Amino acid sequence: MADNKTHKIILKRRSIRFFKQKEVPLKIIKKALNCARLAPSAANLQFLEYLVVNGSTLKEKVFNCLRFAAYIAPKRNPPKKQAPYFYIILLVNKEKSAAPNLRDIGAAAENIMLSLLSFGIGSCWLQNINKDSLNKTFDLGSKYEIDSVIAAGFPDEAPKLETDSRNIKYWLDGKNRLHVPKRPLNDIWHYNKI
Repeated sequence: MADNKTHKIILKRRSIRFFKQKEVPLKIIKKALNCARLAPSAANLQFLEYLVVNGSTLKEKVFNCLRFAAYIAPKRNPPKKQAPYFYIILLVNKEKSAAPNLRDIGAAAENIMLSLLSFGIGSCWLQNINKDSLNKTFDLGSKYEIDSVIAAGFPDEAPKLETDSRNIKYWLDGKNRLHVPKRPLNDIWHYNKI
């Protein structure tokens, strides 16, 4: 049985932190956000909204609020010439849900990243954020809470997948290529019993 396109995209997805400074058409970003809109939502509350940032001055302000690749920082902090081309800030509309379900956020974020990758666009989902500074930059007030940021653009790196049941920390080799360990399938699945 041949692998389908969706399966191949899921297997290919790695966090990208270095990007080409090549324009990403807004219509592709909107397609990714439409996929986020259609992600599962607990009780169908649909509390997520998305702020797209691609203006040069605003991009720099967002960039300064983010921290990349904690295990090997600052080596994987992208230089300005390889900074993300755009950002998607995931916002919780607190008027839609007082206690948002984190599963909604995960499903929406993954839909965005997979949709972007289907167009050849890499991404990195970031939680290490100076949320106060970002909130002030966009004057979000009390209606919105920043959950996370997806940094994206055409990739300027190709991280290598490694299978390792002992190590979770990613590393750089002598050629500055990122290696990302993932637990083997046999370590994580159970069949009818534990």
